[in-house]
Amino acid sequence: MHVHSWESSDLKFEPDYNVKAQRLPRFDGADEPYEGGAWVIVPPHTTMSEHVNPDGESELFYIVSGSGELEVAGERRRVKFGDSVFIPPHEKHLLVNDGDEPVVFLSLWWGGKPGIA
Repeated sequence: MHVHSWESSDLKFEPDYNVKAQRLPRFDGADEPYEGGAWVIVPPHTTMSEHVNPDGESELFYIVSGSGELEVAGERRRVKFGDSVFIPPHEKHLLVNDGDEPVVFLSLWWGGKPGIA
């Protein structure tokens, strides 16, 4: 068994996305089904920068705590704990935290050009 642990204070500000994040480590010897991933915190009253994933990546968001408005390709929907969201390749997306608590989610991505994660 291999375990990696973080505290929320370990996450660093990512100016390109306007969020705090920590990329997931790779596990030696594991056949991981994704190319990259990160724990992400969107602070209260903050909007994640709108962006398109590079090189045709698909992405999943698993909302762990908090709630906000997620916009994908112009469609906006409220998300909260327990929600899973698939973001297709080449779709603009952002998350608006309009609340008083952080929105925390796990992001996993795959399918882009090899080696970009």
